[in-house]
Amino acid sequence: MNRFAHASIWAVLPVCGLLLAAPACAQQLIGVSDEIIVISKGQNKKQQFKQQSRLGATPGAGENPFRHDPGGPGRGLDQHSNPAHSTVTFRSGSALQSMSAPAPQIVRSAAPLTAAHVLPHRAAAAPPLYGPLELPAGDIEGPPDGLTLDVAIERLVRTNPELRAKAYEIPQARADIITAGMRGNPFYFLSAGNYPYAPYSQNRPGGNNYGVSLVQPVDVNHKREARTEAARATLSVLDLQYKDAVRLAIDGLYGAWIDVIVAREMIRYAEASMIGTQHVLDTAEVQYREGAITEPYYLRIVNQHAAAEVDLERARLQQLQARHALAAMLALPPDAAERLEVRGTIRDRAAAPPSRDELVQLALNVRPDVAAYRMGIQRARADLRVNRKEVFEDIFVIYSPYQWQNNKPVGAQSATSYSFGLLGTIPLFNRNQGDIRRAELNITQTRVALDAVARQVIAEVERAHLDYYSTLKAVERLETTILPNSERVRAGIIRLQEKGEKSHLDVYEAQREHNELVRQYRDAVISHRRAMLHLNTVVGQRVLP
Repeated sequence: MNRFAHASIWAVLPVCGLLLAAPACAQQLIGVSDEIIVISKGQNKKQQFKQQSRLGATPGAGENPFRHDPGGPGRGLDQHSNPAHSTVTFRSGSALQSMSAPAPQIVRSAAPLTAAHVLPHRAAAAPPLYGPLELPAGDIEGPPDGLTLDVAIERLVRTNPELRAKAYEIPQARADIITAGMRGNPFYFLSAGNYPYAPYSQNRPGGNNYGVSLVQPVDVNHKREARTEAARATLSVLDLQYKDAVRLAIDGLYGAWIDVIVAREMIRYAEASMIGTQHVLDTAEVQYREGAITEPYYLRIVNQHAAAEVDLERARLQQLQARHALAAMLALPPDAAERLEVRGTIRDRAAAPPSRDELVQLALNVRPDVAAYRMGIQRARADLRVNRKEVFEDIFVIYSPYQWQNNKPVGAQSATSYSFGLLGTIPLFNRNQGDIRRAELNITQTRVALDAVARQVIAEVERAHLDYYSTLKAVERLETTILPNSERVRAGIIRLQEKGEKSHLDVYEAQREHNELVRQYRDAVISHRRAMLHLNTVVGQRVLP
């Protein structure tokens, strides 16, 4: 039995004795009054203690953030959520980790979709080639009917299994609003008493009595309205948490979609390398037969061509793996993955994004995780109102429409009667002081958490903004200065070799250096494309295509 309920019963027993009309009914109902209050409080707690959801810790709910909770269950320090603890929440189920984080350098405090971080996809470094690795001509967008990024995002939101599972939290929260607004059910009490150990007689007068009583809890303090308001606030927070889960899922889609394009570009580079090494091999075979080059030099060229073949096969395997990863995110069947084509380019064709200050303001305005914490403050205030209402328990209206006193054993006429009364508690000792204080602290704690999240969002935008322009400058410098200079150096050494002033090893070294610069350029273009999409994630809105 709850100690608070026990204290309440001792406070209310004298009141019940005075209010109940019939002494027998009073004794019977007082005998079960403790159980009535305990059952009623249990029904309220069943509605209130539904704290967890598949969307993670709810801002403003005051959930324990620690995994290792001495003496009880909890979360760990790696789970950034509101450390205050509230006694009034309306969610159920187990905590589910959030789908991903925007990037490996970002650690968001109190992520509403909580804490599983998926690193962006990175193309594995190919083994170094020393044959010609030329830049592929032009820029391929893919087939006209290929999967565009916009279509992929639309399908992700509609079909991704994890998002679909999380989406069910929204109708469940609406169902919790219905539960929070329901009135308490009446109790019924059937009694039969005064059965003698020896038969009643004139010398031992008495008689049996039987009764039917109804007990209806009445919410005189409007706790039901306060609980309904708190449930609506929880729904608003969960809706924003789901939107943030979608934002993070789209960030994962960015990586998978780019991986397919990167694999396609790697195949183009590998095919260009194959063409170059095949030309070198054909020339070397003629020179080797004529004795112009030695066998070790010829075998080195043969190995270069074989390495180019291995690189091409590896690129094709990476493309197949990237297609399967993208298909899994979009809930496509495995056989469709091998035929999956995307439409898009790896190079930046977009106008420059807004300024840093504009991006920061936009992120603070539209990011759903920030909005979830703003709404979490409202939810914490609603919890405080509920706890203040809980100071006064329900009053139980007791009505016994039928009571029968059996007087036949003493030869008298049996009698019927009715009675009514009230049963309640006097908040003398337990006035819910602890829960009210905890709810007040939870409001302050949620404000602090909102400030921390806002600061983290600003840092994320600043880093993404710097990353965008850093990678853009690297691409422009490689494209306009470094690669053209490398081409001129390589062409000059080839001309000197043809004149006999340079050896084949000098040409070989010049080609190797050019290959490394081409690889660096390819990686810089890929990094810049990822930085573009990552900027969309940290802002929370598509500012770049």
